[in-house]
Amino acid sequence: MEVKIHKICHVGDFLRYFDLHCDTARVCYKKNLYPDDLSLAVSTANGNIFERWRQCYAVFIPDDSPDPEDEYAGILGGFIKKISGIPRIEPIFTLENGVPIKNVEFVERLSYDGIKAVTLTWNGENSIAGGVYSDAGLKPFGKQVIYKLNDKNIACDLSHLNEKSFFEAGDTAKIIFASHTCCDRTHHHPRNLSDRQLKYIAARGGVIGVCFYPEFLGTKYAYTGVWRHINHLLNLGLEKSVCIGSDFDGAQMSEQLDGIGRIPALYEYLLSSGIHESTLDLIFYKNAEKFFENF
Repeated sequence: MEVKIHKICHVGDFLRYFDLHCDTARVCYKKNLYPDDLSLAVSTANGNIFERWRQCYAVFIPDDSPDPEDEYAGILGGFIKKISGIPRIEPIFTLENGVPIKNVEFVERLSYDGIKAVTLTWNGENSIAGGVYSDAGLKPFGKQVIYKLNDKNIACDLSHLNEKSFFEAGDTAKIIFASHTCCDRTHHHPRNLSDRQLKYIAARGGVIGVCFYPEFLGTKYAYTGVWRHINHLLNLGLEKSVCIGSDFDGAQMSEQLDGIGRIPALYEYLLSSGIHESTLDLIFYKNAEKFFENF
């Protein structure tokens, strides 16, 4: 689909942006960067382009981490120190991959640390459940973990789970969503969700963050790809569940959409493609805001 972008003056003067997922905290930890470093896709130096900006920062721990608990502490603690006092950013912290959770009591620590959501697995299998490249379902320990997350009002992020784990975890959890994914009907990929899964999340009051990773979008033309996946979700009647879940700083993005500085242009493209301004305000901000207000 080719759509000519009409120019909207000062989009950032009114654009509110809420992103459900980025891996910037890990990049800062690994490269010893500060959050305003312009080499980051999510650089706080670019935050002034938005009227208001809220960002979910994932503490991502890979499956093969030699000491996941120590890595978790290093990433989160270091990033909180670096980001404190930076204006125009309202951070929300999440854990991507439950591999540091070796006992249920660790969830107490997550709650104390201000973690608002946990992506239960990454792509492989851990002690909680099976990811998309595993056949394992939700494990007995995983159920215990989810019960504790429920007690602490910490959301379960169903991104990365295989279908079996997805529904077993979803049926156990009190608060569910998918922070960064795309639609399997639009482009088939193991990480993308079926219509049944997407409707399941929406029916439970959850939200779905559309990811910008070209492998999930199914095209290197990012604006077109994002439009296709958002349009599919809207056609499913999920207007009040669609959000943005960029995965910035966690995946190789196309040059067209490689950082938050490109978000106003994406907004212009989607508006020019026929998505109404009020719907875009839901997608870019209101749906995510409402979701996180509930817990």
